[in-house]
Amino acid sequence: MMEVVNFILGSLVFPGLLFASLIGLLYIGIDRKVTAHMQHRIGPPIWQEFLDVGKLLSKEDITPAAAQSPVFTAAPLVALGAVVTVMLLLPINSAQPALTLVADLIVIIYLLNIPAICMMLGGYSSGSPFGAAGAGRYVVQLFSYEFIFILAIIAAVVRVGSLGLPTIVGYQAQQGWLVLDWRLLPAVIAALIAAQGKLLRVPFDIPEAHTEIVAGPLTEYSGPRLAIWRLAYDVETIVVAGFLAALFFGGPTAYLIGNIQIPGVVDFLIKTLAIVLLTTTLRNIMARLRIDQALKFFWTYVALLAIISLVLVLVVP
Repeated sequence: MMEVVNFILGSLVFPGLLFASLIGLLYIGIDRKVTAHMQHRIGPPIWQEFLDVGKLLSKEDITPAAAQSPVFTAAPLVALGAVVTVMLLLPINSAQPALTLVADLIVIIYLLNIPAICMMLGGYSSGSPFGAAGAGRYVVQLFSYEFIFILAIIAAVVRVGSLGLPTIVGYQAQQGWLVLDWRLLPAVIAALIAAQGKLLRVPFDIPEAHTEIVAGPLTEYSGPRLAIWRLAYDVETIVVAGFLAALFFGGPTAYLIGNIQIPGVVDFLIKTLAIVLLTTTLRNIMARLRIDQALKFFWTYVALLAIISLVLVLVVP
């Protein structure tokens, strides 16, 4: 009985929906503030994302007449559920996550693709030409960055010899962060670039190009459903950052400073925020690529980095 109660609390409170939502909204607020300063603007307060999502939840929810309502409504809910589930599989406070599965890396890769698939379905089901155009771009881009993301993960798996994320975190506690292994450095760079595409951040925000196709797959969303989409994106931001932190940067580590015990969750928040701010910097110093340019970039330079790293860990002892 207690195991069921603990699982429900973990899913809804920590590290599940409530914790992921609060940190995700906060990180995007920091992202917007840093972006403003990099553009020589004052920018909104860091709690602005909370206000925006709250305001959307109170607005009217409109379904386009041409939309396929069941798919249009279910898409943001399924996307949010998928990313919250990934939070349960990530090491947040220690090497052991709230939910432990065999070969959980495979499950995480699968779940991290669900929001993209849901956004495509939402765009196609909206009945809008802008939604269909954005969804089509997303399909093409997904097959580019996801291949590289998986190659980078495989390089780490080969180096450690395990598909379990807790095992990889434990290995780094003994042997040092994987990012410090020169053989894996190209894979880390490739994974960070692929994460930029996975999060639809400049220069890879092609499916949502606001100056071209309004908001792409999200054009026809409004009110609470748009709020859920924004929340799902905010949570996905911390999930992807947390996954990379666990995979390459040692995961959560508890520290003892003086006589004060610093819990692992603080280390998790510091590492994930650093990764998010890195993506913020990249999106503010670059311009959006065309879809053909993005594909060429992913399938040549970035894929080559991941392949070089995989070959190195296979060949160099």
